[in-house]
Amino acid sequence: MNGAGPRRRAALITGASGDIGAATATRLAERGTDVWLTYGSRSDTAQQVAQRCRDLGSRVEVSRLDLRQPDEILALAARIGADWGRLHVVVNNASACPYQQWHDVTVADWDAVLETNARGTFLMTSHTVPLLRAAEGDRSIVNVSSIAGQVGGIVTSVHYAASKAAILALTRSFARLLADEGIRVNAVTPGPVASAMTGAMDPDARAALARSVPLGQRFGSADEVAHTICHLASSESSFTTGATYDVNGGLRTG
Repeated sequence: MNGAGPRRRAALITGASGDIGAATATRLAERGTDVWLTYGSRSDTAQQVAQRCRDLGSRVEVSRLDLRQPDEILALAARIGADWGRLHVVVNNASACPYQQWHDVTVADWDAVLETNARGTFLMTSHTVPLLRAAEGDRSIVNVSSIAGQVGGIVTSVHYAASKAAILALTRSFARLLADEGIRVNAVTPGPVASAMTGAMDPDARAALARSVPLGQRFGSADEVAHTICHLASSESSFTTGATYDVNGGLRTG
């Protein structure tokens, strides 16, 4: 294998062309981590993120990935294994988030979201666990869920909320299953975050949602979410597994 440097940590971040994924990749690079980035369709943005990480001294690889295609997930894990040999961190961040009324959701719509978000997270975790086992030191999976997975889809869609609730169940299940091996699994549940995804909302609904956030009556930033992801991905959280960290400005407590 060509392996990342012997003293450097290695991380996989899916959906790295999105706002939260890009911020996470950059923060991990700042911490001296080599990063393997995936994107769905925004190649130019992914390459910009990759260059930013390279400028910070990280070794970077970029792969296009469709999480609805199990063979692509398996092939990516095999390529990482061949080239780097191991991973210390997996950030399951990529997701599909359409805004649809529940009565407009077709079977095809449902399958597209659940296959990307829930099944994709399961398969990516399953295929990267051997790479985490091959690494030494602290190893961590961080799943990016959503407040919608906790309270239901009101602003977002029913199928999106269902997929994000499934991710929370996967997080708790894998946390128990992998604890004996020292592999930690946690989730982050962002509330409203300023991003391309929330930018697709109706402007009036977006403004009303911002006003409902207790902490500052504003949307959070991708960097604020990335800070929590990177904390959970580091040895600073070495005794934390099966946890859900809310980053929502107090929109949901308890």
